[in-house]
Amino acid sequence: MTDITDQLNSSRNTYGGSDLTNPAYNAASKSLNLSSATNSIGNATGITISTVPFTITYEDSVGLFGAENYYTKVNLNIVDTANQLIIVNDYSSAIREDDAALLNTYYEATEDDLQDLTTVNDFEPALREAGIEEIAELFITLKLENKGTGNIYNDRHIEANLYDSEFNIVDYEDPLILSKGSFFLGVHCYNTRRIPYKITITIGESLLIYDQMTEEQRRQILA
Repeated sequence: MTDITDQLNSSRNTYGGSDLTNPAYNAASKSLNLSSATNSIGNATGITISTVPFTITYEDSVGLFGAENYYTKVNLNIVDTANQLIIVNDYSSAIREDDAALLNTYYEATEDDLQDLTTVNDFEPALREAGIEEIAELFITLKLENKGTGNIYNDRHIEANLYDSEFNIVDYEDPLILSKGSFFLGVHCYNTRRIPYKITITIGESLLIYDQMTEEQRRQILA
């Protein structure tokens, strides 16, 4: 079997030319040795998300073959809901307001933690916890959407997939993941031209506790 490097060198010796260093043309020039680390899921870099719900939008372009795949890793460390009304199973989170404006003839209730430190009559001080961070097994939803660019002739060549922490492709529609987990996004193209894409991932539209999940939901938990 002839090594591919020998074949490329032979082609250059016959027809001339050299490696093209522009990463946008790795596939066309066959210069795989110059490709970036983002084309490998094992070397993917990414971001950490701490607040839900959260939507990430990815817009770029990608070409054919492994040299131009795009992978990114999303790490989750969910500790806050940004004061938004979040449903955990059938329970709503409380939202605390600081504006004590007059509404009809009533003022909104205000809370001052510094005034609630001792027992008054038979009432103990309110116990305040960190919120969703205290839930040991909190699972959140993931939603991947290939928004496209509006050009059907380009968009049909783009494929986007979610991968779990063990690099397995996610092949079900409503995946769930631990609020302290991680996952990957992979973008692939099936055309020799570079094709633009627009992809969104919505994290944490719904939150669930394991004990109250159905068997179907439990089967959709990412590794």
